[in-house]
Amino acid sequence: MLEKLRSHKEANHRVRIYSKVSKNKIQLRNGYILGFSDNLLLLNETDDFRLAGYAIIRIDQIKKVRFNKGDKYFDKMMRWEKATEKVGIKYQVDLDDWHSVFKSLKTLGLNVITECEAEDIDTFTIGPITKAGKKYVYITDFDIEGFFDNSPTSIDYESITRVAFDTEYLNIFSKYTRHRKTGK
Repeated sequence: MLEKLRSHKEANHRVRIYSKVSKNKIQLRNGYILGFSDNLLLLNETDDFRLAGYAIIRIDQIKKVRFNKGDKYFDKMMRWEKATEKVGIKYQVDLDDWHSVFKSLKTLGLNVITECEAEDIDTFTIGPITKAGKKYVYITDFDIEGFFDNSPTSIDYESITRVAFDTEYLNIFSKYTRHRKTGK
């Protein structure tokens, strides 16, 4: 698998990745491979014909990396639209393991979306990283109205299937977060 990932990264192909996040659930991801370790893969994700931020996923969950005739034509259209000229990342993110990823992103001051996509868990946590521990990350989640929780949510690394950062959704929403007013 690592050799296939390396080949697509070097060729700067827009690929489709099939991740088996639990026994009965496959997640599809599209994007350009920016880096990987033995454990994690960094994608510059795409949504239709635009770059859509970054995601880190687990290598052990990748079941297939597709670059078929349709993907090749889509890749050509991305090149014709000059979208591939913007592929890349300006941050250094340590992809060794989840602990190092969250330490990197916390140091950079980036908010994250952390997902546990398995059907028996299926959680979505959004906000700043409070602490990157040895087995858990702590994120101060905010809700659909932009209000921060009173205390951080702990998420065990084993359950994480995807971490996104520097996406349009996350960046815009993060500008309008707020704390609940407390009575005196």
